[in-house]
Amino acid sequence: MILLVEDSEQDAFLFHRAVQKTCLPAVTHVAVDGLEAKDYLRNQGRFTDKAAHPPPDIMFLDLKMPRCNGFEVLEWMKHAKIPRAPVVVLTSSTQAEDQARVEQLGAALYLAKPLSPEQLRQVFGKFGP
Repeated sequence: MILLVEDSEQDAFLFHRAVQKTCLPAVTHVAVDGLEAKDYLRNQGRFTDKAAHPPPDIMFLDLKMPRCNGFEVLEWMKHAKIPRAPVVVLTSSTQAEDQARVEQLGAALYLAKPLSPEQLRQVFGKFGP
């Protein structure tokens, strides 16, 4: 199961299309910002049904979001007592400082948007789902 943390409807649509084009069976849940991602990972708010919202096998995380950004989510995940899935940062930022910071915070990969189906296959080959 994939958790996509993305505030842009267009980027979420492109991500879903890339997943479909891989022809791999993967269920994707979307959190529209970092606060929803935290709720999902803790099974709180609208995500209380653990059967409907299982822990992700992999998480794709945008950095620039309202209310709670990707850096804040990664920082929270370092200290939260939750099952930890690999986190792939999927962002439009090309700044070396951002990449270094997310690596320091424990992200498994740092990729630029949009993600191609081939890149997604490679990520799935390395980390699942």
